[in-house]
Parts: sequence; structure tokens; C-alpha cells
Amino acid sequence: MKMLQSASLLLAIGSVLAGCQSSQSRQEQLAAICANPGNREPGTAYFSECQTLYPSSDQQLQKNYQLGSPTRN
Repeated sequence: MKMLQSASLLLAIGSVLAGCQSSQSRQEQLAAICANPGNREPGTAYFSECQTLYPSSDQQLQKNYQLGSPTRN
């Protein structure tokens, strides 16, 4: 029983430590991901995060809005 508790505790601590990430490390990873313009397109998994590093211009926002708006039949 004691061994099971110790193993559970170690697993929990390992999970917490693995989830911790310095903000500098996260910024470096995000910069590498967002360097690819495809990841900065609306609808991609990283779009909102990449907006913090590479905000869209007014012209790009307008273009995205027009492309996403419904069309008339």
C-alpha cells in the first residue's frame, strides 16, 4: 500500500513538473511556430496565439472578414 501511494505521489509530481514551462521557453516555441505564415491564418490551431506576436493589419482583418462573410445566391 505504501509503495502504491509513493508511486502515485511521484506520478502526480512528475505530471505537474512536466506541465510547467517558462514563459521564455513558450515564447521561443511560439515564435518558431508562428514563423510559418500558414499558422497565422484564421481557422488554424495557432491563429489566436500567433496574433500576439504577429497582429493582423487592418487591411488583413478586412480581407479575412470579407472572405468569411456569407455570399448571396
